[in-house]
Amino acid sequence: MSSLPRIPPEALNVLREGQLIDAIKITREQTGLGLKESKDLIDQYLQEHPQEQAHVQEQLAQKSRGGIKIIVFIIVILVVLIWFVMK
Repeated sequence: MSSLPRIPPEALNVLREGQLIDAIKITREQTGLGLKESKDLIDQYLQEHPQEQAHVQEQLAQKSRGGIKIIVFIIVILVVLIWFVMK
């Protein structure tokens, strides 16, 4: 039997949404572990559950792509505005 505390269900839910930092934060709050121990617990869980790890990585990648789209959109708007001002 493992001496490590279990990951709270709320932490697992946010972890599955790709919110790794929030999962660590919830684990810290609900288990009383320190930051490193909470991160290690989450990392261990992901290593033991590769399908979950793949899902979390996909969620993080989607968020990253969304951020890139927003940045590109802002740049396009700025270029158009500059073009109108220079005209």
